Amino acid sequence: MNMKRLVLALMLSIVCFAANAQTPEEAEKINKWIDTYQQLNDAKDWQGMVSKAGLCKQEIPSWNHVYYYAGIAYYNLKDYDNAIMNLSIFIDKDQSEAGAYLLRGHSFSEKKDAAKAIADYNVYLEKNPNDIPTMLAKANAYLNINDLNGYAKELGVVLAKEPNNVKLLENRASAYANLNNWQGAIEDYNKLIALNANNADYYNNRAYANYVIKTPESYKAAIIDYNKVIELGKGDVTVYTALTALNSTLKDYKAEVAAWDKLVELQPDNFDNIYRRGAAKYNAADYKGAIADFDKVIQKDPKHINALKRRATAKTKLGDKVGAQADGKLIRELEGKPAPAAPVKK
Repeated sequence: MNMKRLVLALMLSIVCFAANAQTPEEAEKINKWIDTYQQLNDAKDWQGMVSKAGLCKQEIPSWNHVYYYAGIAYYNLKDYDNAIMNLSIFIDKDQSEAGAYLLRGHSFSEKKDAAKAIADYNVYLEKNPNDIPTMLAKANAYLNINDLNGYAKELGVVLAKEPNNVKLLENRASAYANLNNWQGAIEDYNKLIALNANNADYYNNRAYANYVIKTPESYKAAIIDYNKVIELGKGDVTVYTALTALNSTLKDYKAEVAAWDKLVELQPDNFDNIYRRGAAKYNAADYKGAIADFDKVIQKDPKHINALKRRATAKTKLGDKVGAQADGKLIRELEGKPAPAAPVKK
């Protein structure tokens, strides 16, 4: 909230306040008070402005702008209740000053009373439709009450005027993601990538949005973006894990194995990764490679029954009947099942 801008705008407008005086004498008094307030404002003596308000009210009881000055002072003192009270008195008497609505809106916002803040910002924006800081203040008021739809909508109003504002695009994309508006998020990340094609986070976030849309085409788009993240040097466990799931869903098992290779490299002691790589190798018809991975898992955990079952199946695929039977025996022992009955001779 740019109070300097607000106060300067106010001080530039006060030269007309004396025009409301009833007599030349009253006008002279008002002009003196204007000078006093100008000096106090320049010195940022907000407590002094509050103290002078009482004297001013006694000397010129008909001059309503004293409440406006008091509102500014109380706001800068972070006494938002008194700021709202004085600004409300002024607004009740004079609705011509848009800045009073703006300052009261800021005060309501500080009090987390977003509905009233938004109402005041709307009045101000009717008279100042191109005031971007106030548009953003209004957007933040929606954010303060977790109204992400309102927040995203107001950011859109500003983005219509500043379409290449990176921070606002980032914030709206995040809001869309939290609203599960994944297509909206993707569109904003498209714009961000057009502005900065080397930001790995943009590709990562767009990839995730495509991932959760869950269509074959969105999966393919997600894979392209995750690979771009890797190309930009930001590949990590999360990225490679996502690639294993995506490639598995698309039945591109060789690509899945490649992603598991990186995960095993990054987490060499994670035997679950080795087991899952073995399963991917099996799906890719690399039965020898699958058996090698299952061997490592079983060496670590001889009772890993799923690895034993998959190894037995892989051995069967390779025609290793003896090896498959040996694994079958281990599986039955672990499951507490009896050996198959010998065939009856006739």
